[in-house]
Amino acid sequence: MDLTDQQLKPCKCGYEICVWCWHHIMEMSEKDGTGGRCPACRVPYDKERIVAMAANCQRLVAEMNSKHKKKMQKLKYKSTEGRKHLTDVRVIQRNLVYIIGLALNLADEDLLQRKEYFGRYGKVMKVSVSRTATGIIQHSANNSCCVYITYSKEAEAIRCIQSVHCFVLEGRPLRACFGTTKYCHAWLRNVPCSNRDCLYLHDYGSQEDSFTKDELVLAFARS
Repeated sequence: MDLTDQQLKPCKCGYEICVWCWHHIMEMSEKDGTGGRCPACRVPYDKERIVAMAANCQRLVAEMNSKHKKKMQKLKYKSTEGRKHLTDVRVIQRNLVYIIGLALNLADEDLLQRKEYFGRYGKVMKVSVSRTATGIIQHSANNSCCVYITYSKEAEAIRCIQSVHCFVLEGRPLRACFGTTKYCHAWLRNVPCSNRDCLYLHDYGSQEDSFTKDELVLAFARS
């Protein structure tokens, strides 16, 4: 029985039937003139009382459904609100290497993933040179740029960092460390991510690897 049927108490003896069965009993009784009776104790049903009771039951169930819907919407809103504080959080990605000081003439993604360069440390999944929104390579005053190297394993990234950090390439000292990533904007809004190639986080990162942008700036300044 549904919620409306469960709320309906047609007879004082406590015998329960659904609303549809009650209507069926009343329709049959009108045809043979016997009067609708409780199938258990055979006491005649009070039609007006039960009709009013059924209406009240439907109203009660509607209110219950409305409250449940509002409760679920509130929980969903809280779930979404609970992720907003992660907007400015960055999480260390331990298969991602961030390298500073690369000469501009080497700022080529295809070139950098070759065995002669960063491909020698492991399987390179992606190379990304820092660029502006218009696609122009971002560079410092000494004409050097930054690059992100994504490896298939953490061990490969560690090998790269140990080999590259403080290494002098074309007269420029390189600095290397683990890169950081941020949370997917869709995930933060609690909606499905439509980007199959999205590289951002879709689950909570570990607390020890999570930092705000301000904390990262301070750490970088200290180093």
